Amino acid sequence: MSRAGHGRSPWTLSRWCCLSHHRVLDCGLLIHPEEACGLQPISSDYIEAISQPKLKTCPSGDTKGQWIMPCLSCSDNRTCDWREITWQPHNCQYGVLTKPQLQQCLGARKILFIGDSTNRGMMYYLIERLNETLQEWQKVHGTKFYHNVNGGKTLISYSYYPQFWISPSLRPTFEKALEHLLQRSRPLENSGQTVLVVGGVQWLNSNHLQIIHKVLKRENLLNILVIIKTLGIGFHLPVDGVHFLTQREVQNLWKENVIILDTAKKYGYEVVDTFTITMGRYKEFFQGACGCHFHEVVKSKLSKENHLIKIKRSRNHTVGKYFSNQSKLQQQQDSLINVQSPYHVRGPINQVCSEILLSRMCAEKGAA
Repeated sequence: MSRAGHGRSPWTLSRWCCLSHHRVLDCGLLIHPEEACGLQPISSDYIEAISQPKLKTCPSGDTKGQWIMPCLSCSDNRTCDWREITWQPHNCQYGVLTKPQLQQCLGARKILFIGDSTNRGMMYYLIERLNETLQEWQKVHGTKFYHNVNGGKTLISYSYYPQFWISPSLRPTFEKALEHLLQRSRPLENSGQTVLVVGGVQWLNSNHLQIIHKVLKRENLLNILVIIKTLGIGFHLPVDGVHFLTQREVQNLWKENVIILDTAKKYGYEVVDTFTITMGRYKEFFQGACGCHFHEVVKSKLSKENHLIKIKRSRNHTVGKYFSNQSKLQQQQDSLINVQSPYHVRGPINQVCSEILLSRMCAEKGAA
């Protein structure tokens, strides 16, 4: 959407609005009917608080937050600059790693992903972010290894789960799929040098976390870093031949997500709460059969426009610090749009979730 008005920037007269306390974009998909929905004004005191140059680092990947953006009026979303929309955790920020920091943090580490296409999208973002290029891409529905990451210093493996196209009676269980990924990725250190990222749009539940703990104990890997990517909004639109969730089922999904977060903390796992982030922008998925993707991989050579894609960042304001340094993140995002790179992972919502994932990977190393 283009900026409203002409001449001098109208945002000098604007106010900041949030997508309600629970990040609900509009009133079409109510997670909490008793709460206000739609755009809500934000107090000037809150804006001043998050505008401070030194906000503390968020302690976890599920810190509560909200989407905020400048509007001429919070009662009319047509007056908002949607290009400036920003995920803002409450009174903290996620550190953004420079390329050298990221290369050092992930050097000599093995990162194992197991999950569906939403997890795969975050993996490809990580590879592009680390290498500054994405030389290969495919819709992997099996197990695949990437040895050419970080100059060969970082090994990434990925296993698609669940394999929904296989009959339930023949489909590998999560326990077997996880065991297979661990065995194929060995040797593995029983330390934070091994990272396991588990998650999907809606299949994950607390029982899977119990299985993770059981398998890791059996494999003598209880000291590795486990990061749980939680559930996400999807399957909320009625489409022929595609599973559809009712409003009540979406509300139950939110409750399940809370249980997942609590269970993850019980086992000492890190989390990235993608449900909270996606629920406020549920209509913005990229086209696809499932209606749950907040990213897409595009061929960089197809359009000059693809080389000019930029992160939705604040231009005239210093708020919106969902990361510690907006200009640094902008430079990093610009570097990803590399004319030498045949592919690019596009999607600002996936980018937010992926950067939080990176911050959790490197939190113990002091890089984030």
